[in-house]
Amino acid sequence: MALHSQSASQAPRQLGYLCSRSWSRACGGHSAVYTAAAEPQVGSLSPLFPVGTARIQSCRPDQTWRQRQVQDTAALTHAAELQPSASTPCQLQGFNDPQLAFSAKSTGQLMQSLAIFRACSVKPLVQNADVLLAAAKKVVGPAVVTSVVRHTFFKQFCGGECERSLSPTANMLRKHGIRPILNYAAEDDISDSPAPILSADTAAEQLCDRNMLPFLKSIEDSASREGKGFVAAKVTCLGDCDMMKEVSAHFSSISRITGHHVAELPSYLATVLSPCRLQLALSMLRRMETVAEAAAAKGNVRLLIDAEHSYMQPAIDAVVIHLQQKFNKQTPVVFNTYQCYLKDSHQRVVADMRLAKERGFLVAAKVVRGAYIHLERERAADMGYPSPIHDTLEDTHHNYNRCVKEMMSQVKAHGFEMMVASHNQASVETAVALMHEMGMHPTESGVHFGQLLGMADHLTYTLGASGYQAYKSVPYGPVEETIAYLLRRAKENSDMLGGVGKETSMLKSELWRRIKCNNPVAQLFRKQPVEAMLAGA
Repeated sequence: MALHSQSASQAPRQLGYLCSRSWSRACGGHSAVYTAAAEPQVGSLSPLFPVGTARIQSCRPDQTWRQRQVQDTAALTHAAELQPSASTPCQLQGFNDPQLAFSAKSTGQLMQSLAIFRACSVKPLVQNADVLLAAAKKVVGPAVVTSVVRHTFFKQFCGGECERSLSPTANMLRKHGIRPILNYAAEDDISDSPAPILSADTAAEQLCDRNMLPFLKSIEDSASREGKGFVAAKVTCLGDCDMMKEVSAHFSSISRITGHHVAELPSYLATVLSPCRLQLALSMLRRMETVAEAAAAKGNVRLLIDAEHSYMQPAIDAVVIHLQQKFNKQTPVVFNTYQCYLKDSHQRVVADMRLAKERGFLVAAKVVRGAYIHLERERAADMGYPSPIHDTLEDTHHNYNRCVKEMMSQVKAHGFEMMVASHNQASVETAVALMHEMGMHPTESGVHFGQLLGMADHLTYTLGASGYQAYKSVPYGPVEETIAYLLRRAKENSDMLGGVGKETSMLKSELWRRIKCNNPVAQLFRKQPVEAMLAGA
């Protein structure tokens, strides 16, 4: 969200708007007032006073409205004077404010979110969700199940079923300084069993051609919105998985760290693939180039290439480097994704950045922990090779922060871009602290933050309110396709839908606060200073 510098003379104009939405908290014998805009527009003042400089005004009950007006005007003027400039590093407010985190949700939506998180915390339910869903369809019919899913889980975690239905979600996010990452949630099913390929002109290839259309439409939609937009894309939607596994195995046999560093990918693939699979590979490259070129032509759209299973990732890495060499000369358009639960991820980050400097293109990277931990470990055990996943969660946390620091230093030095994509509060706080330490401004540093729609709102909304470049990944698509996508993520990553203890606690706190504030019976029994009672008489 771009912060807008206001002069002190302009500050009083905002007074009526801000005073009408001030909120109070108990603070000793007084009420500490945080003056804030409830629905800040992109480009307006941050809803909390400047990042790291929030002023708490002591508001005595015996003050007149005029005295409070003067006090709020002075506070707002101070806030306007302290808005960060491009050369001023900023620190962040805490992530523990439920009112800020859930300011965009109605009380009914809070109750629904709490119920869904409670359901998602039941591991047997999450682990067997696909089986239970299939059984329910047989008992009550697909239409009933789809309707229930649409009004519960789909409503919580997805933005809509098509591009046109995304506008309400995108507009709501924008009001809170957050931009959407449009993510068409279609994903090819992946199997280790070989599939015969008779021709490059198959129904599967025609489906891959059709899968380009949602990405191209998302790019158009994202470009039409204010500011920098992101569109997520999956290579498995646009290419043959068995071909990609063959290419990945070849690169890994050379080196998992640098095997994909080939100069001319199409020419190289011609030397290692059969004619049929070469045609599949070239078709996939054509589709990826079409999507990347569309993003590059817009100027304000970035393309996030999702990471996938480790046994296909070398091929994806090679495709991304091929695209970055072509489209990341002046602007970092194409982003690769690094899964930091993989033991080799830090080495690949370093090697890819070194390659970019040698070949003269800009690196852009999304840094995640990873979503396929159970599948990766089970496959390694079944096939008798060492697990590519870090042995402990602590090792993954350490590696994630190390990769973020490595990448951020290059963002600062060479104009690269990165997205810190994490629901882990400690990692986000570490990234913010690193930005402050390196003197990187929230809106002009090339560092973005991303979380999934319907989750980790306490992170995204606080980042957006404080002027950082905050994004929500907004999956969309037909209910059946989107729910399959979410169920896969739920099964592979218990942190995504099961590790929501903090968010559940904050939801309860905000619900209780609203009940107390809006319950007239509770207000009758609330203790009030005598002066306040007399003033109201």
